[in-house]
Amino acid sequence: MSDAPDIVEAELVDAHLPAIRPTNRPLLPAEYDADLRARLAALDTASDEHAQDQRPDNTTRSYAADWKTWTAFCTTLQIPTTAATRGTLRAFVDYLWNREKRAYSTIDRKLAGVTVTLRQQYSVVVDPEATKAARELLKDYRKKAEEAEEPARGRGKAPAMRLDSLRLIVDKCDSDIFGVRDRAMLLLGFSIAARRAELAGLRLRNIRDDDNGLLVDVRVSKTEPRTVPVPYGTNPATCPVRAWKAWAEAAQIADPGRHAFRRIHHTGSVQPQGLTPQRAGDIITAAGLRAGIEVLFTGHSVRSGLATEARRAGKDRKAIAAITGHKEGSKVLDGYMQIVDQWDEQDNALIGLGL
Repeated sequence: MSDAPDIVEAELVDAHLPAIRPTNRPLLPAEYDADLRARLAALDTASDEHAQDQRPDNTTRSYAADWKTWTAFCTTLQIPTTAATRGTLRAFVDYLWNREKRAYSTIDRKLAGVTVTLRQQYSVVVDPEATKAARELLKDYRKKAEEAEEPARGRGKAPAMRLDSLRLIVDKCDSDIFGVRDRAMLLLGFSIAARRAELAGLRLRNIRDDDNGLLVDVRVSKTEPRTVPVPYGTNPATCPVRAWKAWAEAAQIADPGRHAFRRIHHTGSVQPQGLTPQRAGDIITAAGLRAGIEVLFTGHSVRSGLATEARRAGKDRKAIAAITGHKEGSKVLDGYMQIVDQWDEQDNALIGLGL
């Protein structure tokens, strides 16, 4: 009788061991066991939660609004919200453009918001060709609108807050705690070319003292984080460093993790909660209205104002981009540098040519 082990018996004994495979080949997904699949799923969940925590609040709110719009659209068509196909996404674009009369940039963002939400919350990966087809349709709609000379949709660019307006607005800020905060927000926001979400996202630890002024770490940003060196101003009334220090002292901000700019109760007591991006923009708008300026400034006006004034002062483009956070050669930065006086030598390329 042979001493060789029975094949069936050997298979039963070693059934719990992984199948033999070449040592130079990694495991394929189909070969993962239950324990490994569970650990990978847990890692996916943890990474999604971490990514969600890092996302700016305004982005999260935008995605939620995008999903609400998509849900309403799907209800109209009587289709499930997970049915993001080439046809449904094109229909979504048509719905937003022709029925809702939304702006091009809004529709483009909503497409992104829907696909991100589907992937993160429902594990539905939308076919890239489907989103590409929807965006091509959107481009066709915009092209036809331009050919027909239809008015541009959306609010348009934020008006640049010029230095003369900034000085007037700051001068009209009250001397109470509200005025101290608003003055600091306007001057520091202008100095770092802040978006409203960047102002709202600043923490105390992001604003560091330096012998020459302040080092402001802008961490909550649509683009790459940046550190802006803010020098002392030559005019104490419009110095962003002095304005910040006055607010920090008045508000008694001590916790490095707390928001730099806070809510204020109507009684004048500074609250621990930070401002929302919407509220930060509203404060800038209200400050302009209080100063009697006819132009309706928005949360982006201080950002555009810095870019515009720096260009007019002849500052190097790289130096401007270092403050705004734009990459070299950015076309978006060109959009922030506004022409403010068509008869000014700096804004009219024909003046001084010798014609």
